[in-house]
Amino acid sequence: MAIVFDAHSDILNDIHPRRMLGEREILEKFWVPKMRKGKIDVRVLAIYSDSQYLPEMALRRALDLIATLYEEIKESSSSILCTTGNDIKKAKKEGKIGFIIGMEGAEPLGSDIQLLRIFYNLGVRVLGPTHALRTYLADGAFISPRKMGQMGGLTDVGVNFIEQAQVMGIIIDVSHMNDPGFWDVIKFTKAPIIASHSNCRALYDHPRNLTNDQIKAIADTGGIIGVNACSQYVESGDLEHLLDHIDHLVKIGGVEHVGLGLDFADYFLKYMTEVERARFPSNLWKPVDGLSGDEDFPKMAEGLIRRSYKSSDIDLIMGENFLRFFIEMLK
Repeated sequence: MAIVFDAHSDILNDIHPRRMLGEREILEKFWVPKMRKGKIDVRVLAIYSDSQYLPEMALRRALDLIATLYEEIKESSSSILCTTGNDIKKAKKEGKIGFIIGMEGAEPLGSDIQLLRIFYNLGVRVLGPTHALRTYLADGAFISPRKMGQMGGLTDVGVNFIEQAQVMGIIIDVSHMNDPGFWDVIKFTKAPIIASHSNCRALYDHPRNLTNDQIKAIADTGGIIGVNACSQYVESGDLEHLLDHIDHLVKIGGVEHVGLGLDFADYFLKYMTEVERARFPSNLWKPVDGLSGDEDFPKMAEGLIRRSYKSSDIDLIMGENFLRFFIEMLK
């Protein structure tokens, strides 16, 4: 494999609480070795504020996670924070792991467009307007019209944020958006977009998965879709069915528009109480059978070999597509 690029990871939500307990060099001593086993070269790290921080603590949580990353990279000889395409090239040349900051859900921004510039200056280069629920920008994929009003697309605030983000050079990530919001992004965007960790609704009917028309629309912008290994978004929760989603993305969108955003996040569970765990599906954050974590990224390539993909196409899916995209977008 030429390069492995993971477009979505929540490891900061494991690193931060461990630092709060006094542990140090968690990235270098714990996560980098796992990533080396998985041959991961570049990774987008999510700034995600769980429901316990919403709404009042979302901004503080985001700043804490970014501060944690800065401290961890300072302690790691193996890591580089990448804010430009040249940074990514430098990491690759020096054999280091490149980390890109993405914001998963715009809760930390509220409706304040000035905060977007501040977070850009702090290194954020990817923006997902929503996570699961409703923000000032848009509705997430899990909003329902029961007692919360009808589902909506982008708000006027959301349109402004999308337009300003693209002027700054922030990449828009639609993975958690609902259908109306997705199509609003397509309408108002002037740059390629990504779905960093999404699968195919034609194979498994789930609101977090993309329809064929959405897959085509992302590809038409020049964007990339990262397949998601979380079992709740795959029909029978095993590796072969996950590979079916790659087959489908390639068929509908083209191999140049497919990548990986495997979303390994089962470590969230150890920070939750029994009451909190009971609120969520039993397979939440559980990876598909056949994958257990970062060290298993090569199993994706092995699966594609079994399905007779050309070596050049395997390289594209495993990382070259996202690598090309981010180098081009992060000027």
